[in-house]
Amino acid sequence: MKQSNTHFSFTVSINSSLEIVWETLIDVSTWHHWDTELIEAKLNETFKVGAKGTMTPKKGPQLKFYISEMTPLKSYTLNTILPVGELIIKRNIKRTAEQIEFTDEIQFTGFLKTILGFMLGGQFRKVLPNVLNKFKVIVENK
Repeated sequence: MKQSNTHFSFTVSINSSLEIVWETLIDVSTWHHWDTELIEAKLNETFKVGAKGTMTPKKGPQLKFYISEMTPLKSYTLNTILPVGELIIKRNIKRTAEQIEFTDEIQFTGFLKTILGFMLGGQFRKVLPNVLNKFKVIVENK
């Protein structure tokens, strides 16, 4: 994938078990502990395909999201409906020889994705390495 402000990702290697990484990723109420751009996140039900929740970013209005895809212990996708498109967050984990690789992929879609990328994507892209490294520290300390 070619990195741009409308579609980008970052990967971090974590020294932990797949199960601990997964449990931390699906614990929506603690996302703000490692995602420095969030004030809070809530899920209205069990973490599963179709589940709905809200995220309150530090900048901007509260956002509604739903889980559109999930393969336990491997990946999930969150879709956030924006007025002019969608913010899609794909989170993937996989076991390598000695570590777990966690990739967070962010994509803006829709008619005005270029403007969303300009307004939001650059900042998200800039902080993503710090967010994933903070996640890594939290998980490795469990």
